[in-house]
Amino acid sequence: MHEAASGTVSLGGKPGRISASAYFALFVLVLANMFNMLDRSIVSILAQSIKADLKLDDADLGFLLGTAFAVFYSIVGIAMGRISDVVSRKKMLAIGLALWSVMTALGGAAVGFVSLSAARIGVGVGEAVANPCSHSLLADVFPPRNRALALGTYLTGTFLGTATAMIVGGLFVQKWPSFCGAIPIATACHLAGWQAAMVAVGLPGLLLALLVLTLHEPERPRRPLKHSLFMVILREIGSALPPFTLFSIFGLAGRDGLLRNLRLIAIIAVIATTLIYVTGDIAQWIACSLGAYSIATWGQVQSHSDKPLFRLTYGDKTFSLGVISTALVACVIAGISVWAAPLAMRTFPQVPASKIGLGLGMIYVAGAMLGVVIGGWLTDRWKRSDLAAPLNMTAITQIAMIPCILTIVSAKSIEVFFMAYFVQSIVTAIWSGGIAAMIQDLVLPRMRGAAAACHSLVAIVVASGIGPYWTGKVSKMTGSLGTGIASILILAPLALYLLWIAAKRLRFETPERRLALAIEAGEPAN
Repeated sequence: MHEAASGTVSLGGKPGRISASAYFALFVLVLANMFNMLDRSIVSILAQSIKADLKLDDADLGFLLGTAFAVFYSIVGIAMGRISDVVSRKKMLAIGLALWSVMTALGGAAVGFVSLSAARIGVGVGEAVANPCSHSLLADVFPPRNRALALGTYLTGTFLGTATAMIVGGLFVQKWPSFCGAIPIATACHLAGWQAAMVAVGLPGLLLALLVLTLHEPERPRRPLKHSLFMVILREIGSALPPFTLFSIFGLAGRDGLLRNLRLIAIIAVIATTLIYVTGDIAQWIACSLGAYSIATWGQVQSHSDKPLFRLTYGDKTFSLGVISTALVACVIAGISVWAAPLAMRTFPQVPASKIGLGLGMIYVAGAMLGVVIGGWLTDRWKRSDLAAPLNMTAITQIAMIPCILTIVSAKSIEVFFMAYFVQSIVTAIWSGGIAAMIQDLVLPRMRGAAAACHSLVAIVVASGIGPYWTGKVSKMTGSLGTGIASILILAPLALYLLWIAAKRLRFETPERRLALAIEAGEPAN
């Protein structure tokens, strides 16, 4: 896990030297991440139009804005993370990019809650490959001393994509009727503005998928496969996708393992049934139950099939506390990020949708890119004296978000709203690169894709699966979207407490200790 031992070599260059090919790979992956977030976030600025056309309420929108995407992202992503460690990452990413682009465009043909949910599920399935493949590739081509900054730069694609979604979506909502009449494709004018926007942002991703295929993929250390590649892929999918999970568990752990898994199903079913009874939202809690079950079962499978991987991830308190605490922070961020545009439109109906979209988009990309670059640089420097720097930066984010969110929901003018949103964009970006690098630092090189999946999947299920829905549900109950957004701050104290515990442990997690833990679990010493 030292720089020399980690296999960190720039593409086509000498060990420790970052080549032009590495920077090209970073550029392409930033674009892929941008389209990832563009296709994921476009629904936010379109939410008001979708709500009116499809006769939905805020709880329905919360499901569409988060849960529909997040849960199936997690189920497929569980398998994709492990598979990305044994297959061509660029090919896998290209296939996923093509899939989520097509499914985004198909969302423009939706005629109701069910069909739009199906399209959003498809987007989640395709996007599940993005982070494991991209994080693993970047960790291979950038040395540890530059890894937080490289991954932070990669994450600027997240902010570019979100900003583009706001700008393009706002323009389509307001300008589509006049725009479509000026273009030769007259048949497109029967589409609503939100439908045309989804088609327009989805299709260009197919061209980017071809560019991804041009990347050079470096060699990396791998354990010899005990079975064919096809069987490995089939096993990993079976370890995450119900009901095939039951066969995987039985084959690895026998009757006792199967019984433990069935008990897990029973516990999750009881919790889900209770939540359905209390809230009345069947799709929400069935989907969340599937996500929670798949993640837990994948961990159970890895505890038998790859004990070193399990020991350094879900079987390790430092890793688990870091994942859970940062997922709670991401949940608070999701509560404001996906609902900011609808809140602005409802609070300031006199402001054109195109102005809100342009304003939020430009503000977000400027603030977030500033935050992620500064955050990555500061984290790298801070980490030289304190290994817990990534978690400390996350705590700063959580604390700083509180006044930002309260100002946003109480703003009396669009100018104050935009100003608070700019500060919010900065503080919610300073932690991301450091956490991505921390996850990579806690595992061996051969585990990088799986580790990225472990973190991002839990974060996605908690953040996107709970945050937007929670906000929408409280909004529906109280009649105030601002109250719904502010209510999610109740998670802040718990997040800070878990970050504090995780930070105390992270300070002792040297590369030598992580390698020793893996060897103790069965990893070959050489």
